[in-house]
Amino acid sequence: MKKIIWVSSYPKSGNTWMRYLLSNYFYNFSKKFDQKIINNIKKFHTDNLFKTNENALAVKNNPYEISKYWIKTQEIMTKNSKDIFFLKNHNACLKIQNNKFTNDSLSLASIYIVRDPRDVVVSYAKYSNLSYDTTIEKLLSDKLICVIDKNDFWNIEIIGSWLFHYQSWKRGIPNVPSIIIKYEDLVYNCHEQFSKVIIFLSKLMNFKVNQEMIDFSIKESSFKKLQKSEKVNDFFEKDGGGTFFRNGICGNWINELSNSQILKIENALGEEMNILDYKKVKN
Repeated sequence: MKKIIWVSSYPKSGNTWMRYLLSNYFYNFSKKFDQKIINNIKKFHTDNLFKTNENALAVKNNPYEISKYWIKTQEIMTKNSKDIFFLKNHNACLKIQNNKFTNDSLSLASIYIVRDPRDVVVSYAKYSNLSYDTTIEKLLSDKLICVIDKNDFWNIEIIGSWLFHYQSWKRGIPNVPSIIIKYEDLVYNCHEQFSKVIIFLSKLMNFKVNQEMIDFSIKESSFKKLQKSEKVNDFFEKDGGGTFFRNGICGNWINELSNSQILKIENALGEEMNILDYKKVKN
C-alpha cells in the first residue's frame, strides 16, 4: 500500500501553482510545457463505488454525509496505487461525526499553502463572481461551510473559515510530517521555497534532489506561461466565471477593498495574520 501526499490550501491560495511545480518536477518527462501536466495530481474525490442511489439521496439531503466516504475512498486509492501519489485538496483537516478526513495510515505527508486572507478575498470573489462583502462573510464564517460543485453534487469540499482551515492543517495529521509554504514567499522567491518543498519530499520519498529539474519546474510553471496558455486555450480545470490565472500578485487587496472591509478582516484574523507576518495597515 502506498500513501498520499496532500497538497492542501484554502481556495484561491496557490494550490494549482504548487501542483504545476510538483507535476513538472516529477512527471514532465517530455521536458515541454504542458497545461494538462497537473492531471498527475488529481483532486481528491469520492470513489465511484459509493455513488449509489441511496447514498446520493443522503448526500443531497446533507452534504456533510460525504465525510463517511473520506477514509473508505483513500483506502481504495492507496490499495490500488503502485507508488506514492499526490492529491489536491481544499477540505479542512477535520473530523465530522467521528469521520476523520484522513489519518497516518493513509497519509505520508502534507504540503499546505497559505495566502494573505485579504488577497484571498479579492481572488475568490473575482473568480466566483461574488461581491467582496459576501466573500468576506464566507471567509470569516463560524459555520462549517461546504462548497458543492454545481455540476457534480458528489464534489463536496468542507472548508470552514480561512482561520479554521489554516489552523486545522497547521495542527496537521498526527504523526505525519508537514510543511507550510506562504504564497507570498513563493511569489518573491520561488526557487528558495520550492527547493524547501523538494528537500522535504526527498527525505520522505528517498530521492536525490535534482537542481536542474527544480529550475525547469519553476520555468515551466511561471505565472506568465500559465496566464498566456489560459488566454490561448482557456484553462481546462476552470469551473468559475472569471479568469483563473488573473494576476498572481501580492497585496492587490489594498487597491480593491474598502477601509471597512479591510478592518473587518484584520479584526477577525489579526492574531494569526501577525504570526504569519501579514502586516495590518488599519488600526
